[in-house]
Amino acid sequence: MLMSVAAFAETAKTGIITSDTVNFRSSPDTSAKILDQLKKGTKVSVLGSEGGWYKVSYNDASGWINDQYLTVRDEKTAAGAVTENNVNVRSKPNTSSEILTKLDKGTKVDIYEHTGNWYRISIGEERYGWVNGDYIKIDEGKVSRGVVEGSETAAAIDPSVDENLDVRQQIVEYAKKLLGVRYVSGGYSTKGFDCSGFVGYVLDRFGISHDRTASELSQSGAAVKREELQPGDLVFFDTNGGHNSINHVGIYIGNDKFIHASSYLNRRVTISSLDDSYYNKNYMKAKDYLS
Repeated sequence: MLMSVAAFAETAKTGIITSDTVNFRSSPDTSAKILDQLKKGTKVSVLGSEGGWYKVSYNDASGWINDQYLTVRDEKTAAGAVTENNVNVRSKPNTSSEILTKLDKGTKVDIYEHTGNWYRISIGEERYGWVNGDYIKIDEGKVSRGVVEGSETAAAIDPSVDENLDVRQQIVEYAKKLLGVRYVSGGYSTKGFDCSGFVGYVLDRFGISHDRTASELSQSGAAVKREELQPGDLVFFDTNGGHNSINHVGIYIGNDKFIHASSYLNRRVTISSLDDSYYNKNYMKAKDYLS
């Protein structure tokens, strides 16, 4: 049991009760003493796990909850930035595991776990990967604060754009000013965006009419082949993996990259690659709202 609890020693997790009334027990057994009964939606701190049970802390008491009544989510414990170009993000904390994607120097990352010299980071849409600590600089001011780098200043961005650039590059430049704004479901302001809210907010700045949701946005504009994408085009994905509906949208910025409001927990406006195996697999279409 000590080993199972230690597995979470350097990561923070929150559990949310999913049933109407759930027993909070003294040990991982249905016959153990009931310490309390927790209501649906109650949040607890997850300390470890064992055989279908989570050890949790609630109101300064430690106890156990059956895993079928608890949804567990990661909490960000730190933030940092990548210090080199083409840094590998791997599926496991070792150099022989699968490369999930690559990050460039200066890319800001949220850190959820630390083991040895490896950091587990979010790479968007409920996915995580591991980066060697030699290539991550930790922002000490962001440790365990839950504040996304850049979000404090993003709300006060200067909306001016270099008018000497063509409109496509102006859109990209303006979208990048919003990097770091946190993800908020239904959000449509610099206090927080969802994916289509972010795209719509940028299009509004340039007087481009549009619909609200990703699915609706995908039905307007001119179709664009992937190999003919230009900066400012919209790219669409089915992040549910079924390839029968569209539920995510971003703005293409060139070099096979796009900017978008990533949608997991305290995620943010970030830049990702279309060549990333996840986005490549779930890519659906692109639309041109400018030509």
